[in-house]
Amino acid sequence: MTAQNTTEQHLDPTAVGDFLTRCEEVAPAQDPTELAALVDRFAALPAPPGAVVVIALPNGVRALRFFFAVSLAGHTPVLLSPSTPAGRVREVARELGACALVRAAVRTEGVTGVTRAGGADIGVFADWPHLHHGPGRVVLMSSGTSGMATGCLHRMDALLRNARRHSRSIGQRPADTALVSLPVYYSFALVAQVLGGLVSGSRLVMAGPPFSVADYLETVTARGVTLSSLTPSLVKSVVTAGGELPPPLRTLTVGGQALDPSYVSRLLKLNLELGLYVTYGLTEAGPRVSTLAAHREPPHRHGSVGLPLDGVEVLTRPTDTGERELLVRSDTVYRRRVGEPAPSKRGDLLEPGLLATGDMGHVDDDGYVYVHGRSSDFAVVRGEKVSTATVRRAAESLPGVVRAATRVAGADDDSAVVELDVYVDAALPPSEAELRRHLRSLLTRNELPLTVRIQPLRAGEHHK
Repeated sequence: MTAQNTTEQHLDPTAVGDFLTRCEEVAPAQDPTELAALVDRFAALPAPPGAVVVIALPNGVRALRFFFAVSLAGHTPVLLSPSTPAGRVREVARELGACALVRAAVRTEGVTGVTRAGGADIGVFADWPHLHHGPGRVVLMSSGTSGMATGCLHRMDALLRNARRHSRSIGQRPADTALVSLPVYYSFALVAQVLGGLVSGSRLVMAGPPFSVADYLETVTARGVTLSSLTPSLVKSVVTAGGELPPPLRTLTVGGQALDPSYVSRLLKLNLELGLYVTYGLTEAGPRVSTLAAHREPPHRHGSVGLPLDGVEVLTRPTDTGERELLVRSDTVYRRRVGEPAPSKRGDLLEPGLLATGDMGHVDDDGYVYVHGRSSDFAVVRGEKVSTATVRRAAESLPGVVRAATRVAGADDDSAVVELDVYVDAALPPSEAELRRHLRSLLTRNELPLTVRIQPLRAGEHHK
C-alpha cells in the first residue's frame, strides 16, 4: 500500500481494513474496490500531503472506506451530506481550499479529470490554490449556526483518543454490534460511533437515513444490535410509538440536544434492563465531553449530561446575562477554524485546548454537568430575562412533539414577544389548544409564546 508520510496519522492500515470487514449495511451497495487501491489512488493526487478532500457520499461502508483511504494516504478528509447541492459543495470546497471531490456522480461542481473508483467519481478542483494541513488531520464541519462553510481542523489521533474515552464511558465491548443510523457527516456519528467501533473492536451495521421507528426496531432484532445511538428527537419518536426496545439491545446512547428528563424516566421504566447514556459534546471539543449513565442515577439527575470524560475538564465563567458559560479543557479540542469565518462565538478557542462552548450551564458540587441552553437562548421580554430553551423544552415534553423552534420578535424589550414553531408527528399531532394548555402548566406569563405554529412532519423527517 503506497502512502505519503503518515508519522502523525495513528491509523493502522491493517486495523482499518479488518474494521471495514466487520461493517455491514442494511441495504448494501456493491463495491469491490479494496482499501489499499483507494489509498494508492489518493496518494497519487497532484497535491502535497494534507490536502483537503471533500467526500459527499450516502451513509454506508463506501463512505467509510473513502474517509479512511484519504486519511491513510496522508490527506485531510471532510465529510459532507450527499444531498448538498452542487453549488454549495463548490462553495464549501473553495472556502476550504479543497484539492479533490468524491461523489456518487460528479455533475457540475467544477472539477476536472473525473475518474471512477470504489463506486464513486473522483475529480480535482483546478480553480483555486489547494490548501494543505499536513498528514494526520481531519476537518469536521461545524453546525449551521457556525457558518455554511466553516470547519474545525482536528488531529486524527485526538479524534481516536476522544472515541476511546467515549467508548469506555458507555462500556462498549468488542462483542458489541453497533447500529449507525445517524449520518456519518455528523461528528457524533463519525467519532463516537464509527471511530468508537474501530478502537473498541465492535462490529458496525450502517443504516439510514431516513429513519422510521418500525425499520429501526426491525433492524435491531434482525442484525443482533446491542448498542445504538439516537438524537433526542429520534428517542421521542421511539417513546411515542410505545417505547419498548427489543433484545438484544442492551445500550442506548443519546447525543445532540438535551433530552427532556421525563423521556429519560419513561425509557427506563419501559426498559428495565437497558443501559441508557445521555451524552454532551460539540464538534469543536472533538466532539464528546461528558456522559451520564442515567440507569445508575436517581431521577433528580436525569436532567444532567453527566460527568466529564477522562482527560476532560468542564469549567464555567460568568456572562453579561447573569448566566454562566461552560468551558471545556481537553487535549481533543480542535486546532483552529478553517473555511469561512464563524459568525458566532460558539466554540471559540480561548487558548490552545480551552474552548468557550457558548452553552450556558453549571457544574454541581459532585461534578455533574448541566446545560441550560445556548447564549443565544436568552432574551429580555417585557423587562424580564426569558430562556427560549426552556420554552422549547416545555413544548418538546408533550407527546407527539418532535422538536420546537423559538424566535423573539419585537423592536425593543418592552414590545418583544416569543414565537414558537412546533414540529409534530403527523400520525399523532396535538391540537393547538392542547399545546397551549400544556405550555400554560409549565411556563411563566413572559415565557408563554404569543404565536404558536404547528408543523406536521412526514415519515423520515424526524432525524433532521
